[in-house]
Amino acid sequence: MRKLLVLLGLVLPSLAFAGPTVLKAKDMGWEVRFDAPATDKVEEQSTPTAYRYLGTAGKFNLSVFIEAPQCSGGVSNDDQLQCFLGRIERVPGLVKQSIRMAKLPKGVQISYVTYTPVGETAVKVLHTHILFADKGTWGDVHGSVVKPDTGEIAALLAMADAFSFTN
Repeated sequence: MRKLLVLLGLVLPSLAFAGPTVLKAKDMGWEVRFDAPATDKVEEQSTPTAYRYLGTAGKFNLSVFIEAPQCSGGVSNDDQLQCFLGRIERVPGLVKQSIRMAKLPKGVQISYVTYTPVGETAVKVLHTHILFADKGTWGDVHGSVVKPDTGEIAALLAMADAFSFTN
């Protein structure tokens, strides 16, 4: 039985073990919840007007930003979506046909594929963003997986299933 568990741990993708993640922007009074693998914190900054978290777990990368709107105009989820769609067109290696959106109860999820040059090879990276807005502030939970397999794709796209925030 022990050998079977060890083998399963080696075979199953790391993202399959995603669990509840809670990040607290203490200085802002925000809390963001979603499912993701546990990450090693690379950076975390919290001020009364902005929050930033960067973390990694093998092929998985996570960033969370809560900040003032990045485009002029309104401050709603739709305003943030329009701003984001305008910026995504400039992402290097973007596969435009891969862009997918899904409305969430408190935001929107956008997923897409990029190919990033590494030496002479182009490496596939799957991205998903959970965009949300409230009280004049925008948030972006961004997860990406380098060279994703089918299990990792499913786990990354499921990040939004348990998404919520409070402020």
